[in-house]
Amino acid sequence: MIKISSKKIVLLISIFFLFFLVFLFYETTNMSKSILPGYPGDAFFPRLILIFSLFWTLILLIQNLIKNLSLFKSSDDKETDIEIYFKDIIFLFLISIIYILFLDLIGFEILTFLFLFVLLVNRLDLNLGKSIFYSSLISFVSMIIFWFVFIIFLKIPFSLKFLPFLLY
Repeated sequence: MIKISSKKIVLLISIFFLFFLVFLFYETTNMSKSILPGYPGDAFFPRLILIFSLFWTLILLIQNLIKNLSLFKSSDDKETDIEIYFKDIIFLFLISIIYILFLDLIGFEILTFLFLFVLLVNRLDLNLGKSIFYSSLISFVSMIIFWFVFIIFLKIPFSLKFLPFLLY
């Protein structure tokens, strides 16, 4: 666990997002121009969203850079330390990479069930038997919902091992 000042975290995140949004805005210059005169090109709506995001990121950055300026104040605004559990973050990152790498080999339904099960079994605040039971149940129901949404309704061609791809 790492403890970092909340003000430093917000400053770091706002600077990161500022550069990231400027980069994305630059990338919109590569989008195609309008083929019809008088109509905006493909970059019009992404630029609107990026300008809106840049505006609020700048407000957050300015509020953190100027000490006594507080545009939006809440009762929870205190100079506190935020605890970052880096082991949990690394575990989530690694299991997500494993999910991506083995999706074609193991199959969507099996790997999605296992992915959700591993994430839930440690998070449920129950004894081990109940935690395994409820994690299995929630993972199975979620996998079936994901299967209906992504494969049946949206027709995304994931690798399947035992569930049918299309239902007529």
